[in-house]
Amino acid sequence: MRIMKNLQNFLYDQEYFIDIFQNCLHVYYYEELLSLSDTLIELKLKEFILVIEGEDLSISSMDKHEMLMKGKINNMRFKR
Repeated sequence: MRIMKNLQNFLYDQEYFIDIFQNCLHVYYYEELLSLSDTLIELKLKEFILVIEGEDLSISSMDKHEMLMKGKINNMRFKR
């Protein structure tokens, strides 16, 4: 599994990566979880804050630098 992650990091070579699919949001390389509720999630990334607004939001899985969120996403924005 670690080999796959290292390969992904090499191929993507980005400071962050956001993937949206089927009412899920996958964020790679976040630094800190700032806020969490069923309608709002805020994540600190290297140069900005990612704000996700929606309904029934929840964290499905979480790692040191990776997070998978589920729910109905109504709005997503970057805040400096």
